[in-house]
Amino acid sequence: MVDFLPVRAWHPNTARVSPDSVICPVYDTLSSSDYARTAALPFNAAGFVPRPHGMALEQFLLQAVGHLGEALRSGAYVQDAAPGFYVYGIRYRPPPDIVETIDPRDRRAEYLLLGLAGVLDLDRVGHGEVALHERTFEDRVEERVALADATGMNFAPIMAGYTAPDHRLNDRLEKFLGVDRRNLAFTSRRPALVEAHLDGTTHLLWQINDPLVVRSIQEDLRGARLLILDGHHRYTAAAQRHHEGQRTMPLLMLVEGGDRALQVLPWHRVLAGDVVAPEGVVEAAREAFPVTEPIGAAPSVETAIGRLQEMSARGRRGFLLVTGGASFEVPGPPSPDVGADYDLLHAFLEEGLGVDPHELEFVRSPRAALDRVAASAGGPGGTAFLLPSLSERGIEERAFGQGRLMAHKSTMFLPKVAEGVLFSPVDGVG
Repeated sequence: MVDFLPVRAWHPNTARVSPDSVICPVYDTLSSSDYARTAALPFNAAGFVPRPHGMALEQFLLQAVGHLGEALRSGAYVQDAAPGFYVYGIRYRPPPDIVETIDPRDRRAEYLLLGLAGVLDLDRVGHGEVALHERTFEDRVEERVALADATGMNFAPIMAGYTAPDHRLNDRLEKFLGVDRRNLAFTSRRPALVEAHLDGTTHLLWQINDPLVVRSIQEDLRGARLLILDGHHRYTAAAQRHHEGQRTMPLLMLVEGGDRALQVLPWHRVLAGDVVAPEGVVEAAREAFPVTEPIGAAPSVETAIGRLQEMSARGRRGFLLVTGGASFEVPGPPSPDVGADYDLLHAFLEEGLGVDPHELEFVRSPRAALDRVAASAGGPGGTAFLLPSLSERGIEERAFGQGRLMAHKSTMFLPKVAEGVLFSPVDGVG
C-alpha cells in the first residue's frame, strides 16, 4: 500500500530573500557555468546540494553542512508550522531545440505542470508498488546517501508518475488553485507561498494543510503504483538508507502519467573521438550489425528528427550513428519495447567498444548532439548516437510488466524541479 504523507517542509522565506536568488537547477543538470553563477549568491542551494566537479567527497560534505547551516540560521528558508501536502507548479516554455522534437500536434506555447509533493513511507511500500525504470551509477548513489546522512535533508522532490483514468487528483489540484489548464488559464486565484524564476521557468508552491483534504488525497492514492520518472539516484539512495535500517522518507512530487505538460524525451549520447575514433566506431558498427544502413553525409537536424520519428512510429528499434561526414541507421529487431534501443546501443558500446558509460556525454536533443560533433571536426572528432522518441506507457510496461531497467540516463523528463524550492527532513519528521 502506498502511504503518501504530509510533511513540514522548508522553502524560501520570501520575507527575507528573493526566491530567485536561492534556487538553482537540479543538481545533476547543473553546468559548471550555472554552478559558478548560483553558488556565488548568498544562501543559494548550489552551496549545499551539487558536488562541484573534482571536489573530494569529504570536502563537499563539510561545505554542504556549513552552507546549509548558514542558510537556515540566516532565515533564508523557513519551515512551515504544520505538516501538509504541497502543490508544486512549473510554468515553462521548452527550449527551441526541444520544441522541434515534439510532435506538432502536442506543441503549446506554454505549459503548466502540477504535482503533489509529500513524503513516502518506505516502511509501507509493498512489492511492485514503486518501480525504477533506469539503471543508476553506484558512485552517484553513494554521494547522495552521504549527503542525506550529513545534512539530514531531502533536497528537491523526486518526480514520480501515477495512473488515474478519472484524473481525480489533477482535477482536485486545479480546483484548489482555480486554474483551467485545458483552456490554458494558468494564473491561480490563490497566492503562492513561493514564486521563483529560473532560466525562463516559473516555479510555484502552495500548501494544502486542511486535514479533511489531506485525508481525501491519501485515500485517492491508496491503490496507486508509482513509477520513478526523474530522480533515480536520489530514490535509490533513500531505498539504500532504508534497507540499512535508517528512518528514511523520500520527498516525492506525484504527477499524472500522460499529462500533456510532461515531456518524455530520450537522452542522446556523444562519444569523443579521443576515446574511440569515429572511423573505428563506424567499422565496429558495420561488423556488429551487417544490415547497418548508410543514410548519407551528416544529416540536418530536421532530417535526423524525421528519421527518428519514423523509426518510433514503425517500431523499428535501433539508433542513428552520426560522425562528421557520414550517418547510419543501426537496426535491431522490431519491438514495442522502448528500452530495446538502449539495450542495443549499450551492448555495442560497452561490450563491442569497451566504452565506460562515464565516458559518454549525455545531451538533451539531436541538435545539441550534432552541434557537439560539428564542433569537434577540427580535432579528434566525435560520434553522436541518436535515440528514437519514447512513450511513458512503454516505459511503464517495461518497469512494471517486465521488471527490466533501461540503461543509465535513458530518459529525460521536462520540466524539471529546481533545488531550493522545497526540501524536507530525511526522516519525514524533523
